[in-house]
Amino acid sequence: MRIAVMGTGGMGGFLGAKLAMAGHEVIFIARGPHLDAIKKNGLKLLSNAGDIHIHPATATEDTTEVGAVDLILFCVKLYDTTAAARACLPMMESDSFILTLQNGVESVDMLSSIVGQGRTIGGSIYVSASIESPGVITHSGGNNTIRFAEVDNQPSRRTEVLEDIFTQAGLVGIRAENLQVMLWSKFVLLSANAGVGALTDRSAAQMVADPLVKPLLLAAMQEAYDVASAMGIPLPEGVIDRVLDVIVSNGEKQDLIASQCLDLRKGRPLELEWIQGTLHRLGQHYDIPTPITSTCYAALKRFASGRQNP
Repeated sequence: MRIAVMGTGGMGGFLGAKLAMAGHEVIFIARGPHLDAIKKNGLKLLSNAGDIHIHPATATEDTTEVGAVDLILFCVKLYDTTAAARACLPMMESDSFILTLQNGVESVDMLSSIVGQGRTIGGSIYVSASIESPGVITHSGGNNTIRFAEVDNQPSRRTEVLEDIFTQAGLVGIRAENLQVMLWSKFVLLSANAGVGALTDRSAAQMVADPLVKPLLLAAMQEAYDVASAMGIPLPEGVIDRVLDVIVSNGEKQDLIASQCLDLRKGRPLELEWIQGTLHRLGQHYDIPTPITSTCYAALKRFASGRQNP
Protein backbone atom coordinates (compact mmCIF):
# COMPACT_ATOMS: atom_id res chain seq x y z
CA MET A 1 0.00 0.00 0.00
CA ARG A 2 0.93 3.62 -0.41
CA ILE A 3 0.65 5.16 3.04
CA ALA A 4 1.15 8.72 4.23
CA VAL A 5 1.92 9.37 7.89
CA MET A 6 0.43 12.74 8.73
CA GLY A 7 2.48 13.76 11.72
CA THR A 8 5.70 11.80 12.15
CA GLY A 9 5.91 12.17 15.90
CA GLY A 10 6.13 9.30 18.35
CA MET A 11 3.07 7.35 17.19
CA GLY A 12 3.38 8.23 13.53
CA GLY A 13 7.08 7.49 13.45
CA PHE A 14 6.60 4.18 15.24
CA LEU A 15 3.85 2.99 12.89
CA GLY A 16 5.50 4.34 9.76
CA ALA A 17 8.77 2.58 10.53
CA LYS A 18 6.99 -0.71 11.23
CA LEU A 19 4.92 -0.51 8.04
CA ALA A 20 7.90 0.49 5.91
CA MET A 21 9.82 -2.53 7.23
CA ALA A 22 6.83 -4.68 6.21
CA GLY A 23 7.28 -3.53 2.62
CA HIS A 24 4.74 -0.74 2.28
CA GLU A 25 5.55 2.57 0.58
CA VAL A 26 5.47 5.08 3.41
CA ILE A 27 5.68 8.84 3.04
CA PHE A 28 6.51 10.65 6.27
CA ILE A 29 4.93 14.11 6.67
CA ALA A 30 7.06 16.10 9.08
CA ARG A 31 8.57 19.54 9.55
CA GLY A 32 11.49 21.45 10.99
CA PRO A 33 14.69 19.78 12.21
CA HIS A 34 12.87 16.43 12.42
CA LEU A 35 12.09 16.55 8.70
CA ASP A 36 15.64 17.62 7.84
CA ALA A 37 17.09 14.74 9.85
CA ILE A 38 14.77 12.16 8.24
CA LYS A 39 15.68 13.40 4.77
CA LYS A 40 19.39 13.26 5.54
CA ASN A 41 19.76 10.21 7.79
CA GLY A 42 16.46 8.34 7.52
CA LEU A 43 14.13 7.52 10.40
CA LYS A 44 15.39 5.52 13.38
CA LEU A 45 13.10 3.67 15.77
CA LEU A 46 14.70 2.61 19.06
CA SER A 47 12.79 -0.14 20.83
CA ASN A 48 13.32 -3.03 23.23
CA ALA A 49 11.57 -5.15 20.59
CA GLY A 50 14.35 -4.33 18.11
CA ASP A 51 15.64 -1.16 16.50
CA ILE A 52 14.62 -0.16 12.97
CA HIS A 53 16.36 2.22 10.59
CA ILE A 54 14.43 3.31 7.49
CA HIS A 55 17.04 4.77 5.16
CA PRO A 56 16.49 6.29 2.74
CA ALA A 57 13.08 7.52 3.90
CA THR A 58 10.63 9.55 1.84
CA ALA A 59 9.72 12.65 3.82
CA THR A 60 8.20 16.03 3.06
CA GLU A 61 6.29 18.92 4.60
CA ASP A 62 4.39 19.76 1.41
CA THR A 63 1.52 17.31 0.87
CA THR A 64 0.91 18.61 -2.65
CA GLU A 65 4.16 16.85 -3.62
CA VAL A 66 2.98 13.43 -2.43
CA GLY A 67 0.28 12.47 -4.91
CA ALA A 68 -2.58 10.10 -4.15
CA VAL A 69 -2.22 7.57 -1.34
CA ASP A 70 -4.34 4.62 -0.27
CA LEU A 71 -4.25 5.37 3.45
CA ILE A 72 -3.40 8.31 5.68
CA LEU A 73 -2.41 7.59 9.26
CA PHE A 74 -3.50 10.76 11.04
CA CYS A 75 -1.24 11.20 14.08
CA VAL A 76 -0.95 14.95 14.62
CA LYS A 77 -1.59 16.68 17.91
CA LEU A 78 -5.20 17.68 18.42
CA TYR A 79 -4.46 21.41 18.26
CA ASP A 80 -3.11 20.91 14.71
CA THR A 81 -6.13 18.94 13.47
CA THR A 82 -7.77 21.57 11.27
CA ALA A 83 -4.66 22.56 9.33
CA ALA A 84 -3.49 18.95 9.00
CA ALA A 85 -6.90 17.76 7.80
CA ARG A 86 -6.88 20.37 5.04
CA ALA A 87 -3.37 19.25 4.10
CA CYS A 88 -4.71 15.70 3.61
CA LEU A 89 -7.03 16.69 0.76
CA PRO A 90 -4.36 16.81 -2.01
CA MET A 91 -3.39 13.22 -1.14
CA MET A 92 -6.92 11.81 -1.30
CA GLU A 93 -8.74 10.20 -4.21
CA SER A 94 -12.18 8.57 -4.09
CA ASP A 95 -10.93 5.38 -2.43
CA SER A 96 -8.40 6.99 -0.10
CA PHE A 97 -9.25 6.92 3.58
CA ILE A 98 -7.93 8.19 6.90
CA LEU A 99 -7.30 6.27 10.11
CA THR A 100 -7.15 8.78 12.92
CA LEU A 101 -5.14 7.69 15.96
CA GLN A 102 -5.36 10.95 17.85
CA ASN A 103 -6.07 11.22 21.54
CA GLY A 104 -9.52 12.16 22.77
CA VAL A 105 -12.98 11.19 21.53
CA GLU A 106 -13.81 13.89 18.96
CA SER A 107 -11.27 13.33 16.20
CA VAL A 108 -13.55 11.58 13.67
CA ASP A 109 -16.09 14.40 13.77
CA MET A 110 -13.38 17.05 13.53
CA LEU A 111 -11.83 15.41 10.47
CA SER A 112 -15.13 14.59 8.78
CA SER A 113 -16.15 18.23 8.86
CA ILE A 114 -13.17 18.99 6.61
CA VAL A 115 -12.48 15.92 4.42
CA GLY A 116 -16.12 14.83 4.15
CA GLN A 117 -18.29 12.17 5.73
CA GLY A 118 -17.42 8.50 5.36
CA ARG A 119 -13.72 9.00 4.72
CA THR A 120 -12.38 8.58 8.25
CA ILE A 121 -12.07 5.53 10.49
CA GLY A 122 -11.62 6.06 14.22
CA GLY A 123 -8.77 4.31 15.97
CA SER A 124 -7.06 3.85 19.32
CA ILE A 125 -3.42 2.90 19.69
CA TYR A 126 -1.87 1.39 22.79
CA VAL A 127 1.75 2.41 22.35
CA SER A 128 4.01 4.83 24.19
CA ALA A 129 6.53 6.46 21.85
CA SER A 130 8.08 9.88 21.46
CA ILE A 131 10.67 11.82 19.48
CA GLU A 132 14.02 11.27 21.19
CA SER A 133 15.86 13.68 18.89
CA PRO A 134 15.40 14.83 15.29
CA GLY A 135 14.98 11.73 13.14
CA VAL A 136 14.91 9.36 16.14
CA ILE A 137 11.81 7.80 17.76
CA THR A 138 11.94 5.95 21.08
CA HIS A 139 9.35 3.23 21.75
CA SER A 140 8.97 2.94 25.53
CA GLY A 141 5.85 0.88 26.24
CA GLY A 142 2.35 -0.30 25.45
CA ASN A 143 1.12 -3.55 23.93
CA ASN A 144 1.44 -2.59 20.24
CA THR A 145 -2.30 -2.93 19.66
CA ILE A 146 -4.35 -0.76 17.31
CA ARG A 147 -8.13 -0.91 17.51
CA PHE A 148 -10.36 0.72 14.93
CA ALA A 149 -13.96 0.92 13.74
CA GLU A 150 -16.08 2.46 11.03
CA VAL A 151 -18.58 5.11 12.14
CA ASP A 152 -21.44 2.67 11.48
CA ASN A 153 -19.62 -0.05 13.47
CA GLN A 154 -19.81 -2.50 10.56
CA PRO A 155 -16.94 -4.57 9.12
CA SER A 156 -15.68 -3.28 5.79
CA ARG A 157 -13.00 -3.76 3.19
CA ARG A 158 -11.13 -0.91 4.85
CA THR A 159 -11.10 -2.56 8.30
CA GLU A 160 -9.93 -5.81 6.69
CA VAL A 161 -7.08 -3.90 5.02
CA LEU A 162 -6.06 -2.39 8.36
CA GLU A 163 -6.07 -5.76 10.08
CA ASP A 164 -3.87 -7.17 7.31
CA ILE A 165 -1.26 -4.41 7.18
CA PHE A 166 -0.82 -4.20 10.94
CA THR A 167 -0.41 -7.97 11.15
CA GLN A 168 2.21 -7.76 8.39
CA ALA A 169 4.05 -5.18 10.50
CA GLY A 170 4.15 -7.44 13.57
CA LEU A 171 1.46 -5.43 15.36
CA VAL A 172 -2.01 -6.34 16.59
CA GLY A 173 -4.81 -4.76 14.53
CA ILE A 174 -8.33 -5.41 15.79
CA ARG A 175 -11.65 -4.16 14.45
CA ALA A 176 -13.77 -3.00 17.36
CA GLU A 177 -17.50 -3.74 17.49
CA ASN A 178 -18.46 -0.22 18.55
CA LEU A 179 -16.55 2.98 17.78
CA GLN A 180 -17.72 5.01 20.79
CA VAL A 181 -17.19 2.16 23.24
CA MET A 182 -13.69 1.70 21.82
CA LEU A 183 -12.81 5.39 22.08
CA TRP A 184 -14.24 5.88 25.56
CA SER A 185 -12.77 2.64 26.91
CA LYS A 186 -9.35 4.07 26.11
CA PHE A 187 -10.34 7.57 27.20
CA VAL A 188 -11.00 6.26 30.71
CA LEU A 189 -7.26 5.62 31.09
CA LEU A 190 -5.99 8.26 28.69
CA SER A 191 -7.73 11.22 30.31
CA ALA A 192 -6.71 10.16 33.81
CA ASN A 193 -3.15 9.30 32.84
CA ALA A 194 -2.75 12.55 30.89
CA GLY A 195 -4.23 14.75 33.60
CA VAL A 196 -2.97 13.25 36.85
CA GLY A 197 0.24 12.08 35.16
CA ALA A 198 1.09 15.55 33.88
CA LEU A 199 0.19 17.17 37.19
CA THR A 200 2.36 14.76 39.23
CA ASP A 201 5.00 14.11 36.54
CA ARG A 202 4.45 10.36 36.81
CA SER A 203 3.92 7.41 34.48
CA ALA A 204 0.91 5.13 34.94
CA ALA A 205 2.89 2.47 36.84
CA GLN A 206 4.50 5.10 39.07
CA MET A 207 1.10 6.56 39.94
CA VAL A 208 -0.35 3.15 40.81
CA ALA A 209 2.67 2.43 43.03
CA ASP A 210 2.25 5.70 44.95
CA PRO A 211 -0.41 5.43 47.71
CA LEU A 212 -1.01 9.18 47.57
CA VAL A 213 -1.51 9.34 43.80
CA LYS A 214 -3.25 6.04 43.05
CA PRO A 215 -6.64 7.15 44.51
CA LEU A 216 -6.52 10.28 42.34
CA LEU A 217 -5.84 8.22 39.21
CA LEU A 218 -8.70 5.85 39.99
CA ALA A 219 -11.08 8.72 40.75
CA ALA A 220 -10.21 10.41 37.45
CA MET A 221 -10.87 7.17 35.57
CA GLN A 222 -14.22 6.83 37.33
CA GLU A 223 -15.16 10.36 36.23
CA ALA A 224 -14.60 9.47 32.57
CA TYR A 225 -16.59 6.27 33.04
CA ASP A 226 -19.48 8.18 34.64
CA VAL A 227 -19.59 10.77 31.84
CA ALA A 228 -19.64 8.03 29.21
CA SER A 229 -22.50 6.32 31.05
CA ALA A 230 -24.44 9.58 31.16
CA MET A 231 -23.98 9.85 27.38
CA GLY A 232 -25.45 6.39 26.89
CA ILE A 233 -22.15 4.75 25.93
CA PRO A 234 -22.19 1.22 27.42
CA LEU A 235 -18.63 0.72 28.62
CA PRO A 236 -17.80 -2.79 29.83
CA GLU A 237 -18.29 -3.42 33.53
CA GLY A 238 -15.02 -3.65 35.37
CA VAL A 239 -13.12 -1.66 32.73
CA ILE A 240 -11.29 0.35 35.40
CA ASP A 241 -10.21 -2.80 37.25
CA ARG A 242 -8.94 -4.31 33.99
CA VAL A 243 -6.99 -1.15 33.17
CA LEU A 244 -5.46 -1.22 36.65
CA ASP A 245 -4.51 -4.89 36.23
CA VAL A 246 -2.78 -4.13 32.93
CA ILE A 247 -0.79 -1.27 34.48
CA VAL A 248 0.28 -3.41 37.45
CA SER A 249 1.10 -6.54 35.45
CA ASN A 250 3.10 -4.67 32.83
CA GLY A 251 4.91 -2.53 35.39
CA GLU A 252 7.85 -0.45 34.33
CA LYS A 253 8.75 -2.78 31.43
CA GLN A 254 5.72 -1.76 29.37
CA ASP A 255 4.83 1.44 31.20
CA LEU A 256 2.56 4.09 29.73
CA ILE A 257 3.77 7.66 30.00
CA ALA A 258 1.14 10.11 28.79
CA SER A 259 2.23 12.23 25.84
CA GLN A 260 0.84 15.23 27.71
CA CYS A 261 3.28 14.53 30.54
CA LEU A 262 6.17 14.32 28.07
CA ASP A 263 5.02 17.51 26.32
CA LEU A 264 4.83 19.36 29.63
CA ARG A 265 8.36 18.27 30.52
CA LYS A 266 9.65 19.66 27.23
CA GLY A 267 7.66 22.89 27.35
CA ARG A 268 5.52 22.00 24.33
CA PRO A 269 1.86 22.91 23.80
CA LEU A 270 -0.62 20.56 25.47
CA GLU A 271 -3.73 18.80 24.14
CA LEU A 272 -5.45 19.92 27.33
CA GLU A 273 -8.57 21.43 25.74
CA TRP A 274 -9.42 18.20 23.89
CA ILE A 275 -8.76 15.86 26.82
CA GLN A 276 -9.34 17.37 30.27
CA GLY A 277 -11.24 20.27 28.69
CA THR A 278 -13.60 17.93 26.84
CA LEU A 279 -14.31 15.83 29.93
CA HIS A 280 -14.78 18.92 32.10
CA ARG A 281 -17.30 20.41 29.65
CA LEU A 282 -19.19 17.15 29.12
CA GLY A 283 -19.36 16.67 32.87
CA GLN A 284 -20.97 20.06 33.25
CA HIS A 285 -23.37 19.37 30.36
CA TYR A 286 -24.56 16.04 31.78
CA ASP A 287 -24.38 17.19 35.41
CA ILE A 288 -21.66 14.66 36.28
CA PRO A 289 -19.09 15.85 38.85
CA THR A 290 -15.50 15.70 37.58
CA PRO A 291 -13.48 17.21 40.47
CA ILE A 292 -10.15 15.49 39.73
CA THR A 293 -10.32 16.11 35.98
CA SER A 294 -11.45 19.70 36.44
CA THR A 295 -8.65 20.35 38.96
CA CYS A 296 -6.09 18.99 36.46
CA TYR A 297 -7.66 21.15 33.76
CA ALA A 298 -7.50 24.29 35.86
CA ALA A 299 -3.96 23.62 37.15
CA LEU A 300 -2.48 22.78 33.74
CA LYS A 301 -4.29 25.48 31.77
CA ARG A 302 -1.47 27.99 32.22
CA PHE A 303 0.87 25.55 30.40
CA ALA A 304 -1.53 24.86 27.51
CA SER A 305 0.34 27.09 25.06
CA GLY A 306 3.66 25.46 25.90
CA ARG A 307 4.95 28.09 28.25
CA GLN A 308 3.95 29.41 31.65
CA ASN A 309 1.86 32.54 31.44
CA PRO A 310 3.17 35.46 33.49
